[in-house]
Formats: sequence, C-alpha cells, structure tokens
Amino acid sequence: MKVVDTQAHWYPRTLLDAYIESEGYPGCRREGDSYAVELLPGDWWPLPVHFVELELQLETMKEAGVDVVVSSSGSFGDVDTLPTGEATELAIAVNEERAAAERRHEGFLGLATIPWQDADSAIEVLDDAVHRLGLRGALIHSNVAGRPVDSPYLRPVYERMTELGVPLFLHPGRTLLEPYVRDLGLEVLVAYMFDSSLAALRLVLSGILEGLSLDVVHPHCGATLPYLAGRIDGAYWKPWAIGRSLDPPPSRRLGRFYTDTMCQSAETLEFARRFYGAERLLYGSDFPYYQPSESLPFVRECLSREEAAAALWENPARLLKLEG
Repeated sequence: MKVVDTQAHWYPRTLLDAYIESEGYPGCRREGDSYAVELLPGDWWPLPVHFVELELQLETMKEAGVDVVVSSSGSFGDVDTLPTGEATELAIAVNEERAAAERRHEGFLGLATIPWQDADSAIEVLDDAVHRLGLRGALIHSNVAGRPVDSPYLRPVYERMTELGVPLFLHPGRTLLEPYVRDLGLEVLVAYMFDSSLAALRLVLSGILEGLSLDVVHPHCGATLPYLAGRIDGAYWKPWAIGRSLDPPPSRRLGRFYTDTMCQSAETLEFARRFYGAERLLYGSDFPYYQPSESLPFVRECLSREEAAAALWENPARLLKLEG
C-alpha cells in the first residue's frame, strides 16, 4: 500500500531570498549554508539545511516509507504581507519551483502559494498554478496578514477553486494572538491551534462557502474544534453569536472538512477519527518539524488496518485525484 504524506513543508531559497530583500514577515537573513528567520520580534531561529534542500527531505521521506509528499511552505512561508505586485511575482516563482520539482521527482506534489491579499491576483496565480503548472491544491494560512479567511473579497477565489476542482489546505501561521504569546513558546504550542480553529469555524459560520463544494483540509486533527463542537452547536444560534440556526449545524459542516493525523497522542487521534470519520482522515507528518519515521508507526498503531489504509492512501488519492 502506498503512503501519502499530506503535510510536509519545504521553503525554497527563492522564497527566503525574497524575504531578505523585503520588509515583510518574517525577517530573514543568510546563516551559513541556510537561513535564519525572525518569527517573533528579536527571536531569530536558524533553519536547518533540510528545511530548504528538497532532496534531503525526499531522502528522509523515502527512508521512512512515504511514497507521495504533498508539500507547502506552511507556518511562515506566505507572501501575504508583501505589496500585491511583488507578492504575485514571488508566488508565481515559488509555484514554478514546485512544478519543476514535480517533474524532477516522482511522488512530489506541490501546493500553490497564493497572494491572498488581493482577490484578482489570487485568481490569476491560482489559474496559472493549476492550468500551466499542474499543481493540485493551494495553501492558505489561518489569517491573511491579520484579515480573516472569510473576508467577503475572498468569495470569488473560493468559487474559482471550486470550479477548478482543487482543495484548500488550511495551516496555522503568525497568529492574531502573537503580541500576547511571545514568551514560553505559546505562539506555536497553543496559539497556532486557536488561530486555525478560528479560521475553520469562520469558514463555516460566515456562510462564505455556502453553495460551494470546495474541499477544505483543517490539519492537526482539527485543532480545538472537535473538542469544542458541542459548545459551538449549543450556542452558535443565540443572539450574541450569529443569531440564526444552520441546517446542518456547525459540527456537521466542520465534519465535512478533511483533517490530518498530526498529533502527539492516541486520544487526540481517536477524537478526530470519531468527529470526522475515517473517510476524512489524511496522514500528515508536519515534516521537517516532526519526523515521518515516528508518525507513520504511530498512525498504524492507533488506527485499524482499514482506517490506516484510508488515511495513508485512499482518502488523499481521492482528494488529490491520484492514480494507484
């Protein structure tokens, strides 16, 4: 049985070199044969070289038993803080690198980088990524340089994604809480999960996806939402929330999203399996932050043989239109 890893992250040098020249987020500088990035003010983090060298990543994946790698620049690899023209050019250049990597490496699939700050540019880059470059999905971070992912100006982009038949992969990035969680690692430990949960719930409660058959992937076992679904269903319709009922309710709408298996406890994965159903689970390692050599055995241990087969191959193959 083939294995698809739907959450892996590669940061091409083209992207990081552009960060060095810009004044956007994150700050970036060269450090040895790699880079360092300023993810929090004054807090520079050196990137190990395998974050930027794809061949090293693919060697690790092959050794772990991964056959197909779905790659993006998650967490900080967006272009949303740049001027629109510059962001559009950089997104196209990064997407071209991903497409070139697909041609060089069997089993590599790149998700498109999109300038989400401008709808017309986003659609332009999305069309180019799918039609010219052959990419099979796009990544959006949990907010667009502070603006919510359900901002009305994004509706035409989601409509275009639906027409193209490509999925939307959500991933946490620099969070709205960042000014208040700069110590103790709280930005990454918990704020990431809060921010992606807010983004996914906004997509459901706002109605921006109403009438669209857009596939959405909310990673990390759905972050906080499976745990809070009962509270949300019990109160979303009250006058101090959205003030109206939804049919079906938010929990069932969230359950139509896909999620991945990235977590560190069997209890979390089981909770996600029950909330989304085995047919909506995707294997994701979050490499290179975490190792597939650890997460693959974990998934096989926690899920039944049939559920593991679905998460490792059947579900991602259906979502991404892969051939066996």
